[in-house]
Amino acid sequence: MKLGEIAERLGLTLRGDPQREVSEPSALETAGPESLTFVVARKYLALLRGRQPGAVIVPSELADQIEAPVLISSNPYADFARAMELFFPTRRPSAGIHPTAIIEPGATIGEGSWVGPYCVIGAQSRIGRNAVIYPHVTIYAGARIGDDFLCHSNVTIRDNVEIGNRVTIHNGAVIGSEGFGFVERDGELVKIPQKGRVVIEDDVEIGANVTIDRATLGVTIIRRGVKLDNLVHIGHNCDVGEHSRFAALSGLAGSVRVGPWCEFGGQTGCADHVKIGERVRVAAQSGIHGDLADGSTVGGTPAVDIRLWRRMSAVMHRLPDLWHRLRLIERLMGLK
Repeated sequence: MKLGEIAERLGLTLRGDPQREVSEPSALETAGPESLTFVVARKYLALLRGRQPGAVIVPSELADQIEAPVLISSNPYADFARAMELFFPTRRPSAGIHPTAIIEPGATIGEGSWVGPYCVIGAQSRIGRNAVIYPHVTIYAGARIGDDFLCHSNVTIRDNVEIGNRVTIHNGAVIGSEGFGFVERDGELVKIPQKGRVVIEDDVEIGANVTIDRATLGVTIIRRGVKLDNLVHIGHNCDVGEHSRFAALSGLAGSVRVGPWCEFGGQTGCADHVKIGERVRVAAQSGIHGDLADGSTVGGTPAVDIRLWRRMSAVMHRLPDLWHRLRLIERLMGLK
């Protein structure tokens, strides 16, 4: 593509030859003379030394420090993602229902949709327009799904699930499985019926092998714009706030409330009935056992303020030596 065309389609200012062509988006480390790449901060300029990329998407304050043609952006990372969409447009199957798919009585599928081989669409379920449902997807009876749904293979969507518009679900996810609830009685564990719902609002993306449990009673809700990485678990009756993001292997126990715009690092966990405020950030492998205020940044298990956690982490590897020194002092003082 010519740089002038890229600049026009992205709405960016170009400094350089608009007729120059680039053939691929590329990371800084591998950028060549036909590559389009990006720089988000001054510290990454060193990676450009010795390289002559075809063009670089940069913030305005760095534009004069790069010899290659530049596209000036207020958010280079986001605009690079948009540029990738120009080079790799989404290809979707033509509308239709594969002859091996099973559509049970009363199910409705909106116009422009494609249902792939060996899918099962349950009775009285409803799917909106322009859905793409890949092979071996199972949608239980009575599910409700909005427009522009993208569902990859081997996903299971159970009954009492409501999904909004422009939702993407990746391979192997299970939406609406039964919540984990048992009570002890007469030396046995008795299962608590799980009869609630799952509601997934618009523009949510759900990674591979994610599990979202239905509520015991009431609703488990994933609000607008939430992004769940692979292997995330959301327990029953949780409420996950708008645009919150969870990295892989994170999990919430039942009835957790998460505010909007929160970020959870990989392998984080949260105990049940915890309330997490707005724009909370949780470092990887942290364990949350109590409520967190708006704007908190925490780490460790149990999770504490990130500054304290960093100090604790810095001391931890010195503990054996400090313990040895303490024992020596105790012996010298006759305490041991």
